[in-house]
Parts: sequence; C-alpha cells; structure tokens
Amino acid sequence: MSTLIPQSASFWLMILFLGGAAAVATAAALTLRKAPEEGGDADPEEGELRNGNRSAAGRDQRAEARILAQAGFDHPLAVTTFYAVKLAAAAVFAVTGFWFSVMSGLPPSQPFLFNTLAAGVAGGLGFWLPSFVVDKRRAAWRRRIEIAIPDALDFMLVCVEAGQSLDLAAQRVALELEAVHPDLALRFQVLTKSLAAGAERQDAFNHLAQSTENDDLRQFATLVVQSATMGTPVAHSLRVFAADLRDRRVRKVEEKAAVLPTKMSLGTMMFTVPPLLILLLAPSVYRITQLM
Repeated sequence: MSTLIPQSASFWLMILFLGGAAAVATAAALTLRKAPEEGGDADPEEGELRNGNRSAAGRDQRAEARILAQAGFDHPLAVTTFYAVKLAAAAVFAVTGFWFSVMSGLPPSQPFLFNTLAAGVAGGLGFWLPSFVVDKRRAAWRRRIEIAIPDALDFMLVCVEAGQSLDLAAQRVALELEAVHPDLALRFQVLTKSLAAGAERQDAFNHLAQSTENDDLRQFATLVVQSATMGTPVAHSLRVFAADLRDRRVRKVEEKAAVLPTKMSLGTMMFTVPPLLILLLAPSVYRITQLM
C-alpha cells in the first residue's frame, strides 16, 4: 500500500501541473490577443514612426518583441510563441523533476512535500531557461552590432563625401554591408524603408538607435539631427564622429590590456605556487616521517 501512494500522488500532481500550464497558456494567449496589432509590419517598432500614443500593454509588448528580434526571433508571433515555450518548458521540467524524485527511491520523512519541491525547482528552471537563451543570443547580437558600427560609419562617410545624400548613403551601406555585417545591414534597411515611406529623418534615426539600444548609434542619430538643424556639413560631422569612435575603441582595448596582468597574477599564483611548495617541502616532509 505504501508503494501505491507515491505513484498516485505523482499521477495527480502531473495532472495538476499540466492543467495549470494549459490554463496559464490559455490566459496568456487571450491577453496577448487583446494587445493592439502593429498592422503587419515586419519590424516590431516600425509602426511607432507613423502612430501616436499607445497603451502601456502595447508598449510592453513592443519592448518584448524588440528583445526577441534582437535575439533573432523576429516573427510577428514571437512574443506569444516565447511565452508558450516558457510555459511548456516549465510544465515538462516540473513533471520530469517530480517523476525523477518519485523514482529515485529516497525515503524522506515527507515524500509528497519533497517531490513537490523537486517539481517546483525543476519547473522554475524550465521557465527560466528560454529567457537565458534569449539573453545570450541578444548579447551576441548587440556585440555584433557594436563591432559593425565603425565600418558602417566609414562607408557612409565615403558615400557622403562622394556626393550622395544621407538617405542614399544609408541605402548603400545597407546593401554593401549585408554580406559582412547582416545584423546592422538589416537595421539600415529598416531605416531606408522608413525614410522612403515618408517618416521624418529625426524619427527614423532615433528609431534606429532605439531598436539597437546602442549608445554609439544613439549619438550618431543625435549628430545627424543636429547637423540637419544647424546646417553643418554632414561629412565633416561624420568624419569627426568616426575618428572619435575609433579612438574610444582603442582606449577600451588598452584598458582591457592594462588589467590583463592583474587577472593573470591570480591564476599564476594558484597554479604555480602550490606545485612549487610541494616540490620544495615534499623531500623534507618525507625525511621527517621516516625519522619518526
């Protein structure tokens, strides 16, 4: 009889978890269905250039869609799919954790409480795992954008100095950098489409900075807006900004190189000093033990 109780508890807890996951998934789908649609735009924030204020729920959903787009998931249903995957992973991990806990044969004083705790920990891990993957992919994407910015600005400077307008230069950058830096080239393609659709240049470049969340592109957008407002030559501003950007990159590399000896000293002490002490003290310790 005692062997039947854990199996019955595991069965009913499995049903409970699956039912709860289905209920939460249904509630999430109904909530997301009530959110305002973006009109079929490929970019999650492209509609902001032509629309007014939105609700707080719509802004939150656009922020989540932007995060998923930066991680490489730019499908219109990416937010809904992401939460469905989180709930499914939590349910699968919870049921698996509970099953392993029951089948492990551990005899705690309160087996049901122990199995439930194991299921909760496993479910939390499953719910957190998709967010971890998205954060890692997003960090790699932002790093690629940061690396590609100097090349894009240099190429844009060449195009502007050759006599092209800023809009044509951005279009040329999007075309030429697609093979080398496809992530930044895609953002410039969105920029050129927004300008061709009639968006203001200030809004379009600010949208470029907001969609990438990059400080260098935010400064670049401010530079373009100020150059257009003050009437200063864009080529001269781009030349100064590109040179300053590369100087800052060199300083960052120099800072990392300066702290490298300090970081290496700890590893050197950990892997060099103990073996050296063993080599020096081992003969003496051996002789002392022989004399004793």
